[in-house]
Amino acid sequence: MNSCRLKILSKSELGFISMPDDHEMIHLCFNNLMINFSKADFIAFRSIVKDIYKETEPISFPDGRQRMVLSSPYPGINFSFDRFELSELLRSLDEAYYMERIYSYFQ
Repeated sequence: MNSCRLKILSKSELGFISMPDDHEMIHLCFNNLMINFSKADFIAFRSIVKDIYKETEPISFPDGRQRMVLSSPYPGINFSFDRFELSELLRSLDEAYYMERIYSYFQ
């Protein structure tokens, strides 16, 4: 992220989603993830997370925890979330999506 002014679109104990005032980017900082999206990619990511949350059953990891896996476009790079983390990510994505829409009406 650069040093320009950020609008916070969503914030929780696990992270935040922000958007620079003068850019068409959205920043996701959630647990140990930090991802920058174009607005279109953000909407696509939100849709993917919604589908995974609805359609994927958690799998048991070697540490005994149940997690759901989010694959990245890069072979061998995947992200895992327990049910609570994924529901919080989805809540944050939804909130950020609607806040971005609200901010767009003021421009």
